[in-house]
Formats: sequence, structure tokens, C-alpha cells
Amino acid sequence: MASFHNDALQTLYSSVTERAGAQGHIPLHSPGSAAQKTVDGKTYTYWRVYLASGKHKETSLGRAGEPATEAALEAKLLESAEMRALAAEVQILRKATFAAADNSSALTLATLFNAGIFSHGGVLAGSDAFGALLNSLGVRLPANYRTEDIDIGSTGSISVAIPEERSFLDILRDSGIPFLEMPELHSRKPSTSFKVRGQHLKVDLLVPGTEAYETKALPHLRAHATGLPYFRYLVTNPTQGFILGKEHVVPVMLPDPARFALHKLVVSTLRDPSRALKADKDRRQAAVLIDALAEKFPDWLTTAAEELEENARPSVGTAATQALSLAPGLSERARDFLADLGAHA
Repeated sequence: MASFHNDALQTLYSSVTERAGAQGHIPLHSPGSAAQKTVDGKTYTYWRVYLASGKHKETSLGRAGEPATEAALEAKLLESAEMRALAAEVQILRKATFAAADNSSALTLATLFNAGIFSHGGVLAGSDAFGALLNSLGVRLPANYRTEDIDIGSTGSISVAIPEERSFLDILRDSGIPFLEMPELHSRKPSTSFKVRGQHLKVDLLVPGTEAYETKALPHLRAHATGLPYFRYLVTNPTQGFILGKEHVVPVMLPDPARFALHKLVVSTLRDPSRALKADKDRRQAAVLIDALAEKFPDWLTTAAEELEENARPSVGTAATQALSLAPGLSERARDFLADLGAHA
């Protein structure tokens, strides 16, 4: 059966995400500290922060002792205190095994949030979304959860309030992380992935497509995305969620958790036979979510199953039967749901 965090930790998570949801902009630097410099006998106050690149940046707040300088300093100290308090609570959640992204991934997602990607049609998919959905349900993190791939999906209508001369790659680089377009196997095909040289961090753009996995243009982002089968089902009716980073909490849009689980079952059947371990991981992730939802929100599972595309039902049924043998510790209600999927596919 699903293992849940205790009430105190779930309450802390709710408090942290409620404050994070009120953010209009996420600072991509350290909390910062004040410093003073004397130039020509006059003392000036500066505010120093460290950027994602590791470099420090100083901003002059004005001459020390001036009312405007003191007001600016007070505002910086307040922002710094709020950042430190949030970071301390995030550390408590991380130590309690809440799902969390590494620092580079969190900074990348914060940059996408600041650019309005998630408020203009973008939906976070993949393992980052799986972890965030577990957190929202209060589920303790199962073993072997780790990813450095960020999957950004949409129904093909991502728009973002950026100048026309900027691109999705430009947005990614606002994080301070040196992203590059990742060349495709076929050199004539435009890139749909972005990577950091020397690191595993990768960002993929995804949209609904077919089993031909065609490349589609996203003109508003001056980028291209890979079309995936049954992806429209996944990103329809998304919900707000949150990614825990090292110090940040990033509001994102997530797939409906029940749709996510059923889509994982579909995806597991589309994997090449050489990716059998990846397919098993898909089915295990689906089982973990189904187990939690069967206990907390069984109606969500019923609705997601009813709304499943007709031609996906045989695949879901096959994968559901396989998931039963992979996850023997499921609750009776979750096992019944998976068995019904297998029987009625």
C-alpha cells in the first residue's frame, strides 16, 4: 500500500507551497548580504548576491545613512530573510524524502516560470512531474527516483510574453546555465532538445503527435518539439503543482495525476524491447500513483479511465496486467482497478 508522510509534514508542505504560489517572480540568486565601501571619504552601501554561475554581483543601494538607501536596504533584508526561511523549510522536506529536483533543474524551471511558460500553456511532464505529483498527494518517495531530464509539453499552443527576437534557448540561458541546442540524429531535422555541455541536464519540448514521432514547429518560442502519441490525453486539464529545489519552490503546471498514471501505462507499451527496464519503471510509477489515488481520490481514476482514448485501451489493459506482477504490495482497491483495466481493455 502507498506510504504517506505524516500530517505535520503534509501541513508544512501545504504552507510552503501556498507561499510559493504567491510568487510573481523567483530570484535566481542567493539570498544575499549587505556590504559597505568607502570611496573618496564617502561610504556607500552595496548588496551582494551569488548567481547560478557562481559569480557574485553587487548592486549599489546608495550612500550609507540616506533615507532612500536605508529603505532599499530594509527591502533587500526582508527579501533575503524570506528566501532563507523558505530554503530552511525546503531542506526539512527534502530530508523527509519529499521529491526534489537538483539545483540546476530547479533553476531552469524557475527561469521558465519567470518567462511565463507555465501560465501560457506549458505543462511539466516526465519524472519531475511524477515526483511533484507524489508530493501533492503526500506520498513518501519510492526508491530509484532521480532524473536530470526536464520534459516541457503542451497541446501545441505555448505562447509566452517575450520579444519576438528571443527564443526558447534564450529563455533557458537566462538561468545562467549555458544551454546548447542538441543536434538530432538526422542532421536536417531541427533540434527539439537542449543540453548543457559536460552535464546530464537536458530539456525536451513535447507536443501531441503520432507513433511517427514527428517534429513540429512552436513559432512563439522559435523552437521545435517532438510529437508523441497519446500526449494530448496527458496534458489536457492540467493542474498547478510545485517543484522543490535546493532553495527554491517553483510553481508549475502538472498533468492530472490519474491521467499521468494511465498515460505511463500506455507509454510502457510503446518502448522499444531494448528499453524493457524503462518500461518497467513506467509501470511501477503508474502503480504507485494508482495506489495513492485509489485511497485518496478513487473518482479521479474512474474519470481518467472513462476519458481514455479508445485506441489506447488495449495497451493500457496489457500494461495494467503487467503492473500487477511488478507491484505486489498494492492495496486491494488499486489491484481491483488495475485488474478491471486489464479485463475491459
